Amino acid sequence: MRVYLVYTDVSTHHGFAYHPGLASIGAVLLDHGHEVKLGYIKSTDEYQDIVDAVMDFGPDVVAFTTVETQFTHVQRLAAMIREQHSCVLVCGGTHMTLAPESIMEEASKPLDAIMRGECEYAFKDLVEAVGKGEDYHDISNLAYKDPKSGRLIQNPLRPAIEQLEDLPHPATELFDYQGIIDEHNMMILHFSRGCPFPCTYCSARVLMTQYGQKIRYRSVDSTIEEIRTTMDKYNLNSTTQLVISDDLFSINKTWLDEFLPRYAREIGQPFMANIRSNVTNQEYFDKLASAGCRYVLMSVESGNDFIRNDVMKRGISRQKMFDSFEWANKVGIQTNANCIVGLPFETPEMVEDSIHTISQLGATEYGINVFYPYKGTELRKICEENGFMPDVQGREANDIEDVKERKETILNLPTITKDQILYYAQNWEPLIMRHKPFKVRAARAARNAYGDFFYKNNRLPIVRSFLENNRQAIKARKTVAKMIGF
Repeated sequence: MRVYLVYTDVSTHHGFAYHPGLASIGAVLLDHGHEVKLGYIKSTDEYQDIVDAVMDFGPDVVAFTTVETQFTHVQRLAAMIREQHSCVLVCGGTHMTLAPESIMEEASKPLDAIMRGECEYAFKDLVEAVGKGEDYHDISNLAYKDPKSGRLIQNPLRPAIEQLEDLPHPATELFDYQGIIDEHNMMILHFSRGCPFPCTYCSARVLMTQYGQKIRYRSVDSTIEEIRTTMDKYNLNSTTQLVISDDLFSINKTWLDEFLPRYAREIGQPFMANIRSNVTNQEYFDKLASAGCRYVLMSVESGNDFIRNDVMKRGISRQKMFDSFEWANKVGIQTNANCIVGLPFETPEMVEDSIHTISQLGATEYGINVFYPYKGTELRKICEENGFMPDVQGREANDIEDVKERKETILNLPTITKDQILYYAQNWEPLIMRHKPFKVRAARAARNAYGDFFYKNNRLPIVRSFLENNRQAIKARKTVAKMIGF
């Protein structure tokens, strides 16, 4: 069977052209002998490119993955494909799992069905049923609008995949994976599923409740094998950072104690990971640093205690937050104290308190996102109950055009204006740096200039090659980096 996967990433906050979920689904399909291609778009101007690719490939099934803010693009693309090509159109992803009723929307008519939860094998079953000309409507994980009754039908979920190492390694070749490595100097990996924490703004906890509270990991053997296999496929340099994108790396100390020494011996490439302040201690950071961890995304979300713990339910004390950044600094691990602004009940005074707190942490970088009330989360319900959601004049609330995901707000909050939220989001780092002494601000400016030149700006291939491979250029770069603390 021919399957075309679509990853819409229009006007989002990250712009990485890689999706671990689609890579895993694609790997299962390829493993069972199906032909798979993938399309990625980051602009509405590229709609027609996807339609043209579908027409050229002639797939039997076209499948999308989506979060809430991308679903409008999925609906539009599905309609365009339906007009020109006869195939089964399916959509999965976080939004479909949290809000399966979205298949009932008028704009969802071009979609034949949606899929919820972990879909590697459920989707494979659908593809093979289509190939045999069989009715696929009783397949696990599927949801659809019954053409006779007009009701939403939701089939039971397949059991969770307990042993993640039973899955084939992700099909990174479906993406421009080498291009991602070349552009960002990063290689993205993902090894676990689940998060037990009750954060009110995040879908991870909601998704986890559908499969129980157990966090699942690939075995260490399988993880090391996947890293090796992926590195062998692509061209990396000595500074290419492996990005372990798991929600939490790692609260399973047994797994970590086995993985880190082996990673240091057998891989040795610098890596970064996502961690939480309240699952760390000095020993934890010592082990990370010894294994080659050079950077952690240790999200604070808000430096204001009320917003962080009462509204967002992060459960991270002020003392633990400061200790964790101090421990990371002691072993030379760089940190990103990522935050969110524009939450329900937040005031400008609370944002200023957050900024002041973050300025004292000694973090290396200061990421910022604007809050989005994703369907299915606790804070979405609070926004609806308090009348904070936008007036969409009869449209579905997710159908808000031109929203730059996590960069601008859709909410009407009585405590802070949209202009104020946008101001804080666009000036976050300068507002933090105003609390720093001149020496620190000057060093920061030097770091930013270094980062822009070596990692962010698109350079001519010949210049890039020289800077990354010439021995003297590498030595000079390392010397400058050490001087400015990059």
